[in-house]
Amino acid sequence: MLTIIIPTYNERDNIRALFERIKKSLKNFDYEIIIADSNSNDGTQEEVRKVAAELQLPVKLINTGKADLSNSVVIGIKKARGDLICVMDADLQHPPEKIPEMLKEINKGADFVNASRYLPESKIDFSIGRSVLSKAFQFMAKILVPSAKQLTDVASGFFIFKKKIISNKKLEPIGYKIILEILAKGDINKISEIPYHFKERTRGTTKLNYKQIILGLIHLFRLSKLEYSRWIKFILVGLSGLIINESILYFLTEHGLFYLFSSIIAIEVSIITNFILNYTFTFSDHLKEKFLLKLIKFNIARVFGGGINLFFLWFLTALGMHYLISNLIGIFMATIGNYIASTLWVWKEKYEKN
Repeated sequence: MLTIIIPTYNERDNIRALFERIKKSLKNFDYEIIIADSNSNDGTQEEVRKVAAELQLPVKLINTGKADLSNSVVIGIKKARGDLICVMDADLQHPPEKIPEMLKEINKGADFVNASRYLPESKIDFSIGRSVLSKAFQFMAKILVPSAKQLTDVASGFFIFKKKIISNKKLEPIGYKIILEILAKGDINKISEIPYHFKERTRGTTKLNYKQIILGLIHLFRLSKLEYSRWIKFILVGLSGLIINESILYFLTEHGLFYLFSSIIAIEVSIITNFILNYTFTFSDHLKEKFLLKLIKFNIARVFGGGINLFFLWFLTALGMHYLISNLIGIFMATIGNYIASTLWVWKEKYEKN
């Protein structure tokens, strides 16, 4: 039996179309629908009861209170009768017509089937900003959570899995995506993916905002297999570079040099000192060779980090966050980007050999 778990929050306008499409697509299957609603205030729960009765659908409505979307799914899983679990959104961006195709992959032996927006046959309707953000998250997830490398779309909210793969597992997701939690903790032997057309939402409002982005990042680090001691060393070196930068900027400017020229010198000196400290302290276990080449790469990596900073400053401010807070998050994200660039490019030898 298949249990379809749909976390909702203010999705009243999408319920009828969603239920009609599920009924049509799964007319030859044994299934139940669990609506895990997070205290919607737009009449979603009333609409669910009404439409389910009209269409005579096996729908179970659960009020999960103030739980976020991921934990609403966890609550739904506990109430599920099926041995197969399908997770999908209510916004009609996840086509129910794809569920039979996903079930075919399960019948072929897959434990987990993901509907991916990034397979060659897939189509995706994204704004430029959201596309860049999505790809940045995909990249980070595959670096921080090794199991994510098995998927082309690690932020999918549309997938089916065998319930037994998470039996006796404690799921503790935060935010609005649960897929990484299941990938990291589930006993999964075979994964399959299918393509689909991800369309922009036509009714209701997106649940993606800066709070969800922050929660998503926190979730990534909770699941991360990174060497935290190395990360802490990297942060300490970065703080020393900040002090050096500020000191040189102040000294040169106070002694008559135009502040922009002072800043250029201060930035380059801090980059060089950061590189030396990272070379001898943070990444001291790496081969000590090609010093000049690594220094050039280190400079280029900082350009990459600056681009990350600017993107988050622009994107989060556009979502309504105060620009000063956006900038702080941008700096934090740039630091992560710099760390990733350092481990995978500047000091690459160790990772190629292991």
